[in-house]
Amino acid sequence: MQTETNIEKRFRPVFGARKSAFSEILVPTDFSARSESSVSYAIELARRLGAHLTLMHAVPAPYAIDYTLGGIPNGEWEHALHEAEGKLNSALGRARIRYGQVDALIRVGSDLHEEIVGAAREVQADLVVLSTHGYTGWKLLLFGSDADDLLLEVPCPVLVIR
Repeated sequence: MQTETNIEKRFRPVFGARKSAFSEILVPTDFSARSESSVSYAIELARRLGAHLTLMHAVPAPYAIDYTLGGIPNGEWEHALHEAEGKLNSALGRARIRYGQVDALIRVGSDLHEEIVGAAREVQADLVVLSTHGYTGWKLLLFGSDADDLLLEVPCPVLVIR
């Protein structure tokens, strides 16, 4: 006897047997707990819709000077890229256990938003599934919301998981 997970129970009343217009779903991940939650939702959503899923991670571009430019010093960049590739391959393996139509993509750049928008265009995503850091109050005021910014930039619908 197979039991439904909490995620499956949440999706049951929403999707039923309808055919969806979403055939390509992109889910950016930074490997945080919140991001892993959005990956889990995206896997279940893709499985329910019969859509292809692409896991995506952005690695900051290397900079010769230091971290103040928002990148990783050249000496540490190859290590950071190798570590990110390992984490993404691990996430891909876990995702493929749950659903077979999953690929992964690493992008390198200095602007996270541009990399997510570029990845959405590259894979021709019909939907992007994002996590939010869940900031409220002063943290939201100070740091802003990446998810809010991306809602305006991504060329397709965005599902934000908190």
